Amino acid sequence: MGNNRISMVTSVADFEALREAWNGLLGDMDFPEIFYRWEWAFLFFAHSRPHSELFIVVVRDQPSGEIVAIAPLCLTRVRRLAWTVRVAEAIVYGIADYQNFMIRSGTDRRRAVAAIIDVLDANRDRWDVADLQPFCTRDPATFQILQAAQGRHDWTVRSHITSYIATRRLRADRIVEESPDQRQVRHVRNRMRTLIEGGTTLRLDCRAAIDEAWPTFQALHCQAWPESPLADPQYRAFLEALRTSPTMRDAIEFSLAEEGGRVVAAHFGFVDAGKIYYYMPAMDRAARHSRIGAVLLYAIMEHYAASGRTFDFMRGLEPYKTWWADALDANLRIVVNRNSSFRALVYNLRDVARRFLVEIGLPRAVLRRLKRLSQTPP
Repeated sequence: MGNNRISMVTSVADFEALREAWNGLLGDMDFPEIFYRWEWAFLFFAHSRPHSELFIVVVRDQPSGEIVAIAPLCLTRVRRLAWTVRVAEAIVYGIADYQNFMIRSGTDRRRAVAAIIDVLDANRDRWDVADLQPFCTRDPATFQILQAAQGRHDWTVRSHITSYIATRRLRADRIVEESPDQRQVRHVRNRMRTLIEGGTTLRLDCRAAIDEAWPTFQALHCQAWPESPLADPQYRAFLEALRTSPTMRDAIEFSLAEEGGRVVAAHFGFVDAGKIYYYMPAMDRAARHSRIGAVLLYAIMEHYAASGRTFDFMRGLEPYKTWWADALDANLRIVVNRNSSFRALVYNLRDVARRFLVEIGLPRAVLRRLKRLSQTPP
């Protein structure tokens, strides 16, 4: 790739040594995300990928040696029917709302992506399928990856949107007046006033209280979301390590709503120079009638309203998000395999069949049940 040098990081020690350069690259990206931080990738690999192999592609400028691009990938094995399929995928998968190839601002994205795709091709004997998700369409690198993969005559490439993302650019004094659904927003604002007058306490950006409130937050989240990642010991260990990491402490957004001294709603998310990430909301189901979840969300947005940052509602387009949002993005899944690969056929079969069943209207509850029954440990 011209004046660039390509290397692979496959050991934990080399991965750990990348920390400063990795986060330095993130700080100089055009489309950075909190999920791209080294801490996310390293801690997730340590706690949630015990059987995976590192497959990190690093692109350096010559002769300076400066890192200009990183593809944070790993290799894992999954079972499909009676077959084991080797999959190249993002290190942080399933719990991060965005992943992508990290490319320094000013770098030729097309050439950087082509170099990473070349490495995947050169190591094609190590993987059967490259499953790249969730890659956000707000970053042009996503489309350049898709284009570069489609340019390989011996590869089969399929892609589809996996989720939509609602966002809102925050500005003071416009949360209600310029909201798409002003009636709903005014109702939530009035409800907040009523609750506060009735004794409800809102504690916003209170990260100092997270250690004390964390067990309650976990219980509320698992109660509200039966498929909560916090029910999984590995995910729980990862989030515990992430939230207690000294370098992540200042990036945490934690807010609470209390009634009678009891936590009835909470939010665990993140904040950086560009965004507030509405990541993990939780609410006591017994307090649902009071709309305390919507009230806490409104209060968080109001708290950060003058910051000029983007409020990111993350994956999913639940109706309440459209009350506030003024922009939409989408996450893309790109699945690549070599032509005539039987293991790739087996890997893709379940997903293609599921998408077909969704399109003809099979209830999602049935699909979730079928998915659980079909999952087999590697």
